[in-house]
Amino acid sequence: MKIERLDIVIAVIAGITCLGGLIKIPVWALFIGETWYFTLGSKPEAFKQSIPPMIEGYLLAAIAILAYAASGFNMGVQVLTVIGTVIILMLSLKTKMFACSLASFNSYSCLFAGYYAGYFPKLDVVSFLDWKNVVIAMLWIAMANVIGLFCGWLCIRLGVQITKEEKRISEN
Repeated sequence: MKIERLDIVIAVIAGITCLGGLIKIPVWALFIGETWYFTLGSKPEAFKQSIPPMIEGYLLAAIAILAYAASGFNMGVQVLTVIGTVIILMLSLKTKMFACSLASFNSYSCLFAGYYAGYFPKLDVVSFLDWKNVVIAMLWIAMANVIGLFCGWLCIRLGVQITKEEKRISEN
């Protein structure tokens, strides 16, 4: 087993991303975004494939979280809201723009995890519905996913040596 340049670059960038925890950026969300980049082919198209369904996943999760809170935390409402929002998510997977189930379902679950665990800069004064904190959590964790995508791109950019012939072929 040979350690290659890409192995080292990925390890170093993964370590550096841990510093995000110092400013309460959820490192796990960075890793998820980075994984999207690798899973979607390690090409810049991963941004276009993952960001629209990521946004949709966050918005649908926010609806489910807010409906649950508005119901006075009635579990039946949460179950029905999750069923409804996941049906929307499933139907959207049939379109080209939202076809990346990896990003849509990861972002949906990321908001639940990040919001309820408090992995975002919270406002001190909150209302019963707490919609402002839901929006902040959504933006904060989504930002971490996008930074993770960028980290994946950077890993490939720094870790893979492209020969002159490969560069010439890709430019044509």
